[in-house]
Parts: sequence; C-alpha cells; structure tokens
Amino acid sequence: MLWKLPHVDIAPRTIFYIPFTNLPVSNTLLCTWLSIAVLVVLFYLGTRRRDLIPRGAQNFTEWIVESLRGMVESVAGKERGKQFFPLVATFFIFIFVSNLLDIFPGVDTVGAIDGQAIAAMHTTSRPVLGFLLFGDISNAIIPWIRPATTDLNLTFAMAIVSVVTCQVFGFVKLGAKEHLSKYINFKSPIDFVVGFLEIVSEIARIISFSFRLFGNIFAGSTVLAVFAFILPFLADIIFIPFEIFVAFVQALVFSLLTLVFLEIASTSHEHTETESEHKAREEYERNKEQELLATQVQRS
Repeated sequence: MLWKLPHVDIAPRTIFYIPFTNLPVSNTLLCTWLSIAVLVVLFYLGTRRRDLIPRGAQNFTEWIVESLRGMVESVAGKERGKQFFPLVATFFIFIFVSNLLDIFPGVDTVGAIDGQAIAAMHTTSRPVLGFLLFGDISNAIIPWIRPATTDLNLTFAMAIVSVVTCQVFGFVKLGAKEHLSKYINFKSPIDFVVGFLEIVSEIARIISFSFRLFGNIFAGSTVLAVFAFILPFLADIIFIPFEIFVAFVQALVFSLLTLVFLEIASTSHEHTETESEHKAREEYERNKEQELLATQVQRS
C-alpha cells in the first residue's frame, strides 16, 4: 500500500502554544490569521495609490467594493445601504478568502507527524528521510493549515455577530418598545404565539448560519483531500473549479442573508403593513379602471 486515505478530524488540531501564555493555536486559527494577512496585503496594494483613472490592483479593489455596495444598496436603499455595507462586505470578503485558501497546495496535506498515531498502529513503518509518510502511516499527520471556515467555533461566532448586529439595528432604528413588540406582544393570543416563534427563529438562525457554512466548506475540504489521494492531479482538475464556485456561493449566501435580516430587523411591521395596504389599494383601483375602460370599449 502506497498510502492510506487521510484521517478526517471534525475538530481542529492544536499545532503549537503561544510562548509564556500557554494558549493553544489550532490549524484553523493559524489559517484565520493567514486570511487576515492576505486581506491586509491585498487592500494595501489596492489603496496605496489614489489615481483618478484606476488600474491594476486599485482597479480590481474598486470593482469589488462598488459591486458589493451596489448589491447592498439594491436591497436596503442608499441610506441604510451605507450603514449595512461594512458588515456585509466584511463577511463576504473574509469568508470568500478563507474558503479559497482550501485549494492551495499544502493545505490539509503538510504538517507535523503524529507520533502518537504511529505508536498506536503498532507498525514498523517509519517516515522516509524523517518527514515523508508512506504506506500504513501515510495519514498520521497533523496539518499545519486547515481552512478557517471548517472550524465550527468561527462560523458560530460569525453567526452570533450577524444576529446580534441585526438586533442592535432594530433597537436603534425602531426604538426599544417597537422592536421588542416583535417578540413580546400581549395584544392577542396569536400575536403572543407569533412573538414566541420570532424568538425561536432568532435562535435557529444562529444554528443554521453556523452549520450551513461549516458543513459545506468542511465537506468540500474533505472531498478534495480524499480524491487527491485516490486520483492525484486528475481530481484537482475536476474538483478545484467546483470548490471555487462553492466558496463564492457560501460567502454570498452568508452575506446576503445577513443583509436581508438587517433590513427586516430595521423595518417596522406597521410601516410594512401600511405600505402593503397602500399597494393593494392602488392595485384595486388600477384593476377597477381597467374594467371600466373595457366596459366602455365593449359598449362602443
């Protein structure tokens, strides 16, 4: 046997401890720092020049920012769009870059040798040249870098930030009384039940946000690792473009859902009902005019 299928760990692995603090650093945390470093470098290159006619990195950066801002303003309008844009754009760019790191060589495949795993196998095989693993110990490795979004801790934290920010905007835009009336309303039994369901939906939103992103990226990372061992080189041609597409879609879904929930949280139910009633009345009057016009045409 030349190699074995890689061992899949749901939880991140600790790769070292910060000196003098004894704080563990996992492979997903290291990848998070790497994603932040990549973003700092990219935006530094894109903003160090302020040419009136952008080109190169500046042109690419401005295109990304303008595209994201246009998307946000198309949903929330210009006034709210300016307020929602920083959070939504940050989510999209950070998640996309973190997801995209999964396709680079060395991620999930280069790391430290797991001596405890080799000892538990009771095998005579040893690393070749001290660092190359083959045969029955080929999967005894602790990756140094693992995609940040395959850590449920990170996706759960981002989901909490998203939901809490929605609540903050709700309190700021509507006021405490009107915003809390969405969840605590004793006007009627139906309103009370609806408010209770809203509370449940907020909790479920945190769970769905975190597990959706974690599940899709973790599954993609596992598929790439497994097929890279089964069909080297050929699997990369097939699955890497698909993984790039999934990385983009998941970043877009997370940021768009955050944007929609921000808009819902900062919109009054009374305003929505009044607007819907006004639209319904306009539609009724328009249909009535069309029927009257059709009757006149038939008579003539």
